[in-house]
Amino acid sequence: MTGRILVATDGSEAGNRALDCAAELSSKLGRGLSIVHVFLHGRPPAEMMQLADSEHLIEQAAKAQNLTPRGQPANFLGLFAGAAEEADRAKATLAIGEKILDWAAHRAKEAGARDVETHICAGDYAEAILKTAETENAGMIVIGRRGLGLTREILLGSVSQKVLHHANCTVVVTQ
Repeated sequence: MTGRILVATDGSEAGNRALDCAAELSSKLGRGLSIVHVFLHGRPPAEMMQLADSEHLIEQAAKAQNLTPRGQPANFLGLFAGAAEEADRAKATLAIGEKILDWAAHRAKEAGARDVETHICAGDYAEAILKTAETENAGMIVIGRRGLGLTREILLGSVSQKVLHHANCTVVVTQ
């Protein structure tokens, strides 16, 4: 295998398992690791709200973006339902994505991953992952079987399925 290893994470348990797998592969194969997070788009699923609440991401994002307590949503759902300005939602979503990436990079480095880089992008999840893999000249993509989507009963999530079918490199789908 040549090229970097690319892992996609959304902060979910499936994303964390993919991250751990990719970090181990990076360490053992001596390949650089690129971590990508794609902005959440649309209405946030309940699991993302729980993650943001449990990790105190709302407070951290508000602090990073200098939002006043009056402008800070009470919870993750409030970020999307109550924000008056689209720009405020975008800033807060970006800050949360950056926190997820910071945490993922730290976790990967502690696991021995090499030459860790992070990328944040917006748009269609699968297309953004595939484009980042192409840009990074990835020899392998590691992705969770399903992330924060609502269709838990589906054996293979729509994002992982699209990446698996359209990638020009090895794809590892973690359980």
